[in-house]
Amino acid sequence: MPIYSWPLRVYKVSSDLLRLPNVRESPFYVGLGNGRIRCTLCHRQCALSNGQAGLCRMRLNIDGKLYTTTYGLLTAAESRPMEIKPLYHYYPRTSALTISTWGCNFPCAWCQNWHLSKFASIDGVYVPPEKLIEWAIENGDSGINISFNEPTLLTEYAIDVFKLARARGLHASINTNGYLTPQAIKALFDAGMDGMNADIKGGHETYRQWLAADLNKLMNTLEYAIKLGIHLELTYLVIPGINDDEADEVINAVAKLGRDVPLHITAYYPAHKLNNSPTPTKLIEDIWRRARKELDYVYVGNIPGHPGQHTYCPRCGTILIKRFEDRVIDVKLVGYKCPRCGYEIKIRGYIGRYGNLYRRFI
Repeated sequence: MPIYSWPLRVYKVSSDLLRLPNVRESPFYVGLGNGRIRCTLCHRQCALSNGQAGLCRMRLNIDGKLYTTTYGLLTAAESRPMEIKPLYHYYPRTSALTISTWGCNFPCAWCQNWHLSKFASIDGVYVPPEKLIEWAIENGDSGINISFNEPTLLTEYAIDVFKLARARGLHASINTNGYLTPQAIKALFDAGMDGMNADIKGGHETYRQWLAADLNKLMNTLEYAIKLGIHLELTYLVIPGINDDEADEVINAVAKLGRDVPLHITAYYPAHKLNNSPTPTKLIEDIWRRARKELDYVYVGNIPGHPGQHTYCPRCGTILIKRFEDRVIDVKLVGYKCPRCGYEIKIRGYIGRYGNLYRRFI
């Protein structure tokens, strides 16, 4: 039977929260009358009466207005390489100051960062947008990334941060379950976000049974992101007994977005409330080989040293970018082209240098 794991709220909803610097009115809602409102940030479209919180537990109806409790409320801030996101074709060999808050709008029982996503709290460190940019520049990071828990929860803060990041020449990206509405994606894009790794957690049945969600809504958002010009990569965590029989459905869905959309096929290890067996390497390799027939850029994750970590020329097969675990260790590109056959490789941004990796600010 499916296991649902929604965030646990550990604070009381009241107007007293309005005194906190992290509690801000959100523009992502519409009124429904009689003090009720609908949140329009994600496809959940939570309808809230006064005093209610959304399924993410971090968005509230207080006196007929929608408030976020997460503006600048950070639970982590750490410099990380883009390759660990994974974003292999987005500013390779650079690092981003990576931040998170509390809560999530998905009930994944296998969450790797459950200690952040499965709790809704008002505890944490309030960091003004200007301070975050200062940290990134001081550390030698090339960008800002929102990850660990679901970045949808930080949208209002991200908009302000990304505007400042763009003004200082920093790239801006998110790691997301992709369930944002087109309105939210457009707002983030207009602020400066141009990179995104989204989970594709399986086929229609996994979304329906395990996530109480709709795969079609995810795909519509991803199509819109590509239309805007956002660089997109996808991650498929293969979980035995849950979504491993939907690999072909996942591959076909990604191929419809574009043959050049990178897909990361990642091995699962037991976490949170799910104790299924780890994904066999043979299964990952089988899906990797099948996917490479339909897609130009397919990668293997969570198996250190696997040849599926490298970028190969789609035309002649030459290794163009070598990686080990979360680092780029060699680049053979000449002006983003294969030195052997001249094929141009899809890459957003420049190939740079890492900042002071894994330095923690929070």
